[in-house]
Amino acid sequence: PHGDAMLLEPIPYRLAVREGATHVLVLRTRPDGVNVVRRQSIFERLIAWRFFERKMRMPHMYKHMRDQQHRQRYAEDILLLNEAAKQSQADSGIHIRWRSGPGPPEPVQLCQVALQPGERGPEVSNLQTDAGEIFHAVRCGFARAVEVLAPLAHEGGSPLDGWQLALEVFPDSILEEVRASMAKPKPKPT
Repeated sequence: PHGDAMLLEPIPYRLAVREGATHVLVLRTRPDGVNVVRRQSIFERLIAWRFFERKMRMPHMYKHMRDQQHRQRYAEDILLLNEAAKQSQADSGIHIRWRSGPGPPEPVQLCQVALQPGERGPEVSNLQTDAGEIFHAVRCGFARAVEVLAPLAHEGGSPLDGWQLALEVFPDSILEEVRASMAKPKPKPT
């Protein structure tokens, strides 16, 4: 059975580290300050029981969901990434110690890019289908990445304006083209 990555590796950097990566870039789709350890709803508990325990006969996954181990791992990862972000770029990396066991023997350089809170860092629902909302979020993510990863790449050493660059790289014409293609009637299968 297939399951969402959120269940086992909410922020997929652990596999890269386990396989020997020494420098890892993590692109987070949520801004800092978002509550990531909310209570599990009755709907989530029932779905977990019905799907993993009853239908798929996977009691270990049901227990994983029931005990909210996926949320605990997400919170642990956020704390570790925030700790790594506090260190200066001159540091030789961070020694990783996960709750589930030791990390790699050597320090790892972790760099994260999190969305800004507010209008320039909207949290997009997994169920969002509005092309304009998704397009705006793509621009925001791009702008934030530019601001974090290339703050002084502009000639003369002045900071790049990530939002201006996002508007150039992702012009409105792209969104208009997407909306036009979505409005076209789909050919009927023969």
